[in-house]
Amino acid sequence: MEFHNKMGLGAGPIAGLMTGEDTARQVEVIRAAVENGFEWIDTAAGYGSGKSETAIGRALQALSFPKVQVATKFRLNSPVSANPYPIIRDSLLASLGRLKLPNCELLYLHNAITKSEGDIPSSLAVEDILRPDGVLQAMCQLKQEGLARNLALTATGDPECNLRVLTTGKINAIQIPYHLLNPSAGMSVPPGVVEFDYGEQIPQAKKLGVRVFAIRVLAGGALAMLKPSQHTMTTPYFPLDLFRKDTFRGGRLRSLLPKGMELQEAAIRFALSNPDIDCVLAGLGTVEEVKDLARFASLDPLDEELKGKLLEKALSKPLKEKA
Repeated sequence: MEFHNKMGLGAGPIAGLMTGEDTARQVEVIRAAVENGFEWIDTAAGYGSGKSETAIGRALQALSFPKVQVATKFRLNSPVSANPYPIIRDSLLASLGRLKLPNCELLYLHNAITKSEGDIPSSLAVEDILRPDGVLQAMCQLKQEGLARNLALTATGDPECNLRVLTTGKINAIQIPYHLLNPSAGMSVPPGVVEFDYGEQIPQAKKLGVRVFAIRVLAGGALAMLKPSQHTMTTPYFPLDLFRKDTFRGGRLRSLLPKGMELQEAAIRFALSNPDIDCVLAGLGTVEEVKDLARFASLDPLDEELKGKLLEKALSKPLKEKA
């Protein structure tokens, strides 16, 4: 894996571009990302039931396969098979076929990991990950076969369970939510002020030599003051109720911003300014948004005094309160 800058293109359903039908704009946005130095494109088999991977493969082919690293993901249904290897392998081969690639740079388990299966939507039990012939062993076998260069977790589940998997030394990266309204993956937060406490997993991962990708840096669009996406209206993972709360809480931060700075800029620069984060993945739907992220990445880190004020206000009230 290469990390010369911190910019990555998220190709999920919130931005909607790569799961949509505008093939010309899909190519334009990926071309703009490559030209502006983006090193990563992040997708998944589940994004639009393969539409995102198909769009990326088509665009990469149109652009003669530029130098960009592609990460994809698989999700397992429960209960987990006694031997999940063939299921995971078939999913990855289908993904690579849609992407028109011989392998991927990074393969993620998309399910969260918890103590017991189903503790949160679609989560898998940690013992099913770690047992002989379990999920982790299957992923390692695919790496040995050269179908995936590196392995990763979506670290949205139980922090202790994730740490158990990371300490095996077999995982190369995690992706984890990190934004102004919930920075708990990178710092301690007071009880009750975030929807889920990610338990300072970012510094723990870095101590283990695991690379970190920040996701949801705009809180699903709430920190860009956008309307909820169609995906947000129906997903069980980061649901509409949370989006509405985050929109309200994000709006409270705008009065703290210096003249000329929008909340979206502050949110992205907040994530970029964390030295333990290797890449910020943002769901972008236009060439202009790509250029904006590149511009934000070229600026100095977010001012520490401003960052402190934003975090103080963002974390000053329990999540259930509205004023």
